[in-house]
Amino acid sequence: MASRAPARTLLEQLVRDNDRTIHEWCQLFNTTAGQLRAKATLSARQLQRWMAGEVDGARPAARRVAAALWGCDFPTLVAPPAPLASPSAGNAFHEDGDDGAGAPTAETIKTTTTMAARESSRHAAAAGGGVSPASIDQVRAEVSRLARSYGDLPPRLLLAQARGARDLAYQVLDRTRKPAQTAELYLAAGQLCGLMAVASFDLAIWAAAAEQARAAQVYAELVGHAELRSWATGTLALIANWTGRPSQALALLRGGLDQAPAGLAQARLRCIEARAWAHLGGEPERVTAALHAADEALAAGHGGEDLHNEIGGQYGWSPGRHASCAGTALLTMGKAAAAMKRITTAITLLPDDSSGMLIAERSYIDLASADLALGQLDDAIEALDRIWRVPAPQRRHSLTQRLDDVAQVLRGRPWHRDRAATQLLDRIEVFNLEAGKGRVGEGVFRGPRVGEPRSRPR
Repeated sequence: MASRAPARTLLEQLVRDNDRTIHEWCQLFNTTAGQLRAKATLSARQLQRWMAGEVDGARPAARRVAAALWGCDFPTLVAPPAPLASPSAGNAFHEDGDDGAGAPTAETIKTTTTMAARESSRHAAAAGGGVSPASIDQVRAEVSRLARSYGDLPPRLLLAQARGARDLAYQVLDRTRKPAQTAELYLAAGQLCGLMAVASFDLAIWAAAAEQARAAQVYAELVGHAELRSWATGTLALIANWTGRPSQALALLRGGLDQAPAGLAQARLRCIEARAWAHLGGEPERVTAALHAADEALAAGHGGEDLHNEIGGQYGWSPGRHASCAGTALLTMGKAAAAMKRITTAITLLPDDSSGMLIAERSYIDLASADLALGQLDDAIEALDRIWRVPAPQRRHSLTQRLDDVAQVLRGRPWHRDRAATQLLDRIEVFNLEAGKGRVGEGVFRGPRVGEPRSRPR
């Protein structure tokens, strides 16, 4: 039998290595374009041209959708895949240190290495036609890796990798009928859906984020995993808060708190509850009571939680993350001085916190908001200094939206004619523009600013 010709492009290799047909890829591309609100469609003929490296006339919107769908930038997708080794040309990674024009880029090397690892995982999981404990271990290892490296991956890349790991879990599920193995794989699939929910959240694609969180909730129910169920409920409540529905968030939390395990799961839900009451406005004692309950639950955490401690990372709930969330609630309520105490605690704790990711950056933006509420423009400028170093692909919605709120304050009194405030406002606008803000998402309820009167959200 003749061997198949080598892939002409990385995209062709990715398409070949997946079970989807050309037609199914085009449907998925068009669905992704709709989610990103991009004016782009893909036909089978166009996809085949891209796979061959023929990309004349590829529009910017189509390039962006392709990058989101396949998890790397468009030029890399339509370039030849870098071989890991070549008997005639030596090592493609140039171990001799050659940096000549023919050397692959760091992005190509990373993509090729990641693809090779995934190919090994898929083949190993399928070997023998059965399900070995090693196959399940591979899926669980992907959950831990993605949760812990969440802060190092742009949301679109995380989404693509988590989806690949989830698909691997589905493949292994199809080959086992053992209840214990099925339960482990359902749990892993639920945890991967949870990570995709947060990646969708970071892209402000709210409907997709909620759908992924609900899927995680269903898997948690199937296997009776109370921590994951509580985490998914809290994530749905966060989405409701960010999209201007704090009453719905509180309704979700009422049911979730009844079933949440004691300790970190309840601490997280209580902090989210405090933020919902703060967004709703009018009952500051509710915010205070929720934060008190959150602090008690955090103190009761015994450190044995599987999701929050053993996996950790994006699923972690540490004292630093707790303080950051509490500070956001107080800031939303208009208690700038009290918020500053919590936020300062968070900033102190987060450098040694493996679950921190970009939580520290969120805290610095909240600190700047508190500074402005207290009339301290110079301190706000200093607080934001580290934010400008966040790379554009990492500028998640939770950062850019907070900066939008700072910008709105700077446009009002007493800062609207201040030169330093104007320069800061310009820097925020450039930062958010570079982040590609506005290309995805469906709008967000910003909540009342510090010092503004609170009306009931619509």
